[in-house]
Amino acid sequence: MDEESQVTSSAVLEETFYVTSKKNTYYKVKLTEKGLSLQKDSNGSTKIETIPLNDIIGCRCMRSKRRSAAGSCACRPGASRMQLKLVESMDAYPTSIDEYDTSAYLYIYAYTLKKVRMKGIRRRERTTITLRFRSFDKYEDNLREASRWRLAIKCLVTKLPVPKNLMSPSHGNLEALLGACPGENRKLLVLLNPKSGPGRGREIFQKRIHPVLSEAERPYDIHITKCSNYAREFVRTKDIYQWSGLLTVGGDGIVFEVVNGLFQRPDWEKALKELPLGVIPCGSGNGLAKSIAYSKQEPYDYNPLLVSVLSVVKCKKAPMDIVRIETRNKILFSFLSVGWGLLSDIDIESERLRAIGGQRFTIWSVARLIGLRTYKGKISYLPCDKVLPVEVVGNGKVCHTDCTSDGKITHSRSYGDELDRYGNIVESKSFHDACDDSTNELDLPLNGYRDDEVLTDNITLETEIEGRQRLDSFYSATSAKSTYFSTGSVSSYHSIDDGDIRGPDVENITTSQVMYGPSSTLPALTAQLPDSWVQDQGEFVMVHAAYQSHLGQDYFFAPRAKLADGIIWLLIVKAGITRANLLQFLLGLSSGTHVNCSGVNMIPVKAFRIEPADGTNGHLTVDGEEVDYGPLQAEIFPSLATVMTP
Repeated sequence: MDEESQVTSSAVLEETFYVTSKKNTYYKVKLTEKGLSLQKDSNGSTKIETIPLNDIIGCRCMRSKRRSAAGSCACRPGASRMQLKLVESMDAYPTSIDEYDTSAYLYIYAYTLKKVRMKGIRRRERTTITLRFRSFDKYEDNLREASRWRLAIKCLVTKLPVPKNLMSPSHGNLEALLGACPGENRKLLVLLNPKSGPGRGREIFQKRIHPVLSEAERPYDIHITKCSNYAREFVRTKDIYQWSGLLTVGGDGIVFEVVNGLFQRPDWEKALKELPLGVIPCGSGNGLAKSIAYSKQEPYDYNPLLVSVLSVVKCKKAPMDIVRIETRNKILFSFLSVGWGLLSDIDIESERLRAIGGQRFTIWSVARLIGLRTYKGKISYLPCDKVLPVEVVGNGKVCHTDCTSDGKITHSRSYGDELDRYGNIVESKSFHDACDDSTNELDLPLNGYRDDEVLTDNITLETEIEGRQRLDSFYSATSAKSTYFSTGSVSSYHSIDDGDIRGPDVENITTSQVMYGPSSTLPALTAQLPDSWVQDQGEFVMVHAAYQSHLGQDYFFAPRAKLADGIIWLLIVKAGITRANLLQFLLGLSSGTHVNCSGVNMIPVKAFRIEPADGTNGHLTVDGEEVDYGPLQAEIFPSLATVMTP
């Protein structure tokens, strides 16, 4: 963000704050329609730091408390780590509140883009700005000032007009300030596959996803899938409009189930339009999650989980193409790809190595390159005209163009807890786990970095009135070493151990229900194709069609693809390609340079048909899921679904 424009923007709110430990340092904090500006003045020097509004995910008011009313401040010199106290809601233990502290605390949570030591690499880091309001002698008066800032920030983040009448200091109605805060009344529906990838989805959600959802005040209902097609049946049969969106935690397989479950509903069109799809990557491939981040130029590779959960909490949406697939026995709807040959063989046959995660694809690629197969058949396609040529440049970057032609999670017990004594927002509490020295991957801080790798920014500021001595600030439980667990939340958990399962009947799950969705515009699968189609018959090493940029985190398959460009990118490799060129092709998949390899043909199409020769065997996959081997045809329907984006 341009700092000069940030500073000169008209301010919604302004206030001067001080730093307890630095007598000659103060901050002029200004909230504008572009973000939060912090102008630091220290001994005559001035420095401005800006927090873009797009990087702020949430804020909340809290009141400090301490372990014992008779004890002194826990941040006093010599206090041990075990004595550091929390800043929590004030109503849980009213007898332990420090009656002498009338301050109201506003915590602002942001995830800002910052450069790391390696040149050109950026990542998102967690920043917590703590504003302590203590200008008045009564807590209610300080809370009113903090609530005014909270209301303004929440309105700006959600792109709603800030109620100017409530921003005036003369407006003293605290209830009106709290009641005016925008928010989604409905929860998110979270469907979690505990067996995706290495099989650690539950722990990852608990330690890495829940804290960010909590900071953004996004409540949810979470259901653990129990068997194949559980998620598909759930979205097909349930009243899904009670939720604000569908969040899948797992690999591309659970996304495939949810998408096809939606198309089994008579109201599929309404469901796709009103319920955006979110993806938390815990599988082996995670192609859709990477494609969504790539479309918004987010630094996904360094911290996929964080970037993906930020897509959920930022309340942004984007359209996504869907492809209708027809085989001899069924109709399916696809969001990612269709494959026949080499890559499909690698995907399906490497399942036996699922426990090692994404590395299974690399190992099996070598095996299939040694034992190379070819497949007889015919490929037909309807070309997409007027797509401008483009070249892949350094680091896999491309110039984009458009097509213009026609089980239970292990948690501590839950109980209600008010955000503050004047609000009705229910929030989970946290506890500090700074003494846990475990280096297990799942014990990372919630922003995904190890404590010795990066220190999270925490800026703590406070107001001051004339003649009042500034006190030591209270310790905030939002440091880089905090580990959060849900102990009081409106979010709920459902799994196979639940006595009252609200999911589908596991014993009666079937996929033979009627498929709805848009009607096909293509000839029947057994009918002859029109002359406008191009046909190619012979032996093929592979035919693979994609409509997203990535098939996996390291598979930059269609460099020119967008989420909603109305194009299927059809890649054809015919028999006769040398193993050296094929190796170059496989190595180039990570950077997108594979499209320039000799013997590789990438064609933009609207529809295609694959017809394997009779009597042959092989693998046909749709979004990584194997389907019956035989004739298959596909056509694209632009912008049919909606996804959550950062």
